[in-house]
Amino acid sequence: MSMVTIADCEHEQLAHSGHSQGFGVLLFLAKQDMTFRYVSANSAELLGEDPAELLGADGRDWLEMFLPDLGVLPKGAGKRAHWPRALDLGFGELDVLISPTSDGWLLEFETALDLETNPEDFQLASWSAPLNSSELEQVQQSLVEAISGMTGYDRVMLYQFTPDWSGEVLAERVRRSAGTYLSLRFPATDIPAIARKLYAQTPYRHIPDVTATPVPILAQQGEGTALDLTWSDLRSVSPMHVEYLSNMNVGSSFSTSVMVEGRLWGLVACHNPEPRRIPLQARQRCKALVDAYVEALLSHRRSIERSLLETLSTQLEPVRAQLAQGVAIADSLASQFQVLSRLLGVSGGAVAIGDELAPLGPDALPAEMLRDLHQWCRREMSDTLYCTDHLAGAWDKVPEPFPFCGLLSLSMRAKRLASGHLYLYVFRPEEVSEVAWAGNPEKPMEASGEGVRISPRKSFERWVQVRRGFSRGWSDQDLFVARQLRDQLSAWI
Repeated sequence: MSMVTIADCEHEQLAHSGHSQGFGVLLFLAKQDMTFRYVSANSAELLGEDPAELLGADGRDWLEMFLPDLGVLPKGAGKRAHWPRALDLGFGELDVLISPTSDGWLLEFETALDLETNPEDFQLASWSAPLNSSELEQVQQSLVEAISGMTGYDRVMLYQFTPDWSGEVLAERVRRSAGTYLSLRFPATDIPAIARKLYAQTPYRHIPDVTATPVPILAQQGEGTALDLTWSDLRSVSPMHVEYLSNMNVGSSFSTSVMVEGRLWGLVACHNPEPRRIPLQARQRCKALVDAYVEALLSHRRSIERSLLETLSTQLEPVRAQLAQGVAIADSLASQFQVLSRLLGVSGGAVAIGDELAPLGPDALPAEMLRDLHQWCRREMSDTLYCTDHLAGAWDKVPEPFPFCGLLSLSMRAKRLASGHLYLYVFRPEEVSEVAWAGNPEKPMEASGEGVRISPRKSFERWVQVRRGFSRGWSDQDLFVARQLRDQLSAWI
């Protein structure tokens, strides 16, 4: 295939490709007049009618064959409904999946498959709150084991996104393939932002045959735009992703989105060297297993947060007492900097009130550097909390040599201060580390007159990078403490 630019990857119209995968038939039913406006070109294979016969036809006639009450059609984003073995039109029993869109419904038909296993045989490891880290790891491993059993796929990985959207494999189950991706990191460019957005909107993504030819989706005359396939199980596959999977020797894939508190936390990614279609019921069972894992993860997180709140209350008591006695906030934070150091693992800091800047801690920034940093943060901060473990990558005019690599900035209202506002900065030093990647994260490149062009890397062997210019990363626990610190200080000042 021809190579494409990085910008092409990020702006590829994945949800409006105009094609579907061939393991099923797709129809779009318009809400306005209940007629079919779009039909995949392979409709005759499962439904016995060509697209020309279906386009413009009244969809209610089709729905009533398995859905006597049209009032139960799903409504609202994500409210999909599944009818197993709903139809048999002479080409085998069909599963039907209906997904609502803003102006109609996607109807997807695929040949029903028998479950090869009993879903009840595959459960997560039992757990009870509070869940400690060791128990959470056991639940993670049981998750990939259970999904391996449900899907029959060769490799199953639990993959967590990091703050920079690279990802790390936390747990893995491998049947036949050589090698492991456990604890390896994958660069953010492997799953571009536009693909992550789709993962966040849909429960899973199934590609039964990576090399299958895409099927055109035909439109009724007058439909000027490509059909939105965001919610479609049959949505076609990006040519870039086809090449990527082929380079990994993957013949079929299945990924379930791990959503935690409304945010895409990670994926359970399943790979198989040969084509393999997973029954629709098994896909939904895998999603239920992931949801159960998220409950365990949140239980673990809440347990940690309760402990952190107790620690925070105790550690901040000297600051609260000093402020109650009339000590200035800058003086209190300076005298109690060891509290910030313990809570957030920092070695320096600063507080800004109006035009006044005061360094904190033993590793204080020179006044000019501190002033430049404060001005940059005030321009760039769009939220009350900002953090980076690679300041040189975020601030293009960072003074050199700059003694810190990590920055966490808090902005808060201060009703008792004349300026009405306070900024708190804390810093972390460089921490040289090794990161093990699944292949060199710098994809093969070549220059052309049209700019830099790329294709997916062909090797996923372990590749170790020595990282310099980074601090220790800011964890979820660090950010929880920072938010609580911000709220407490704001209440006191």
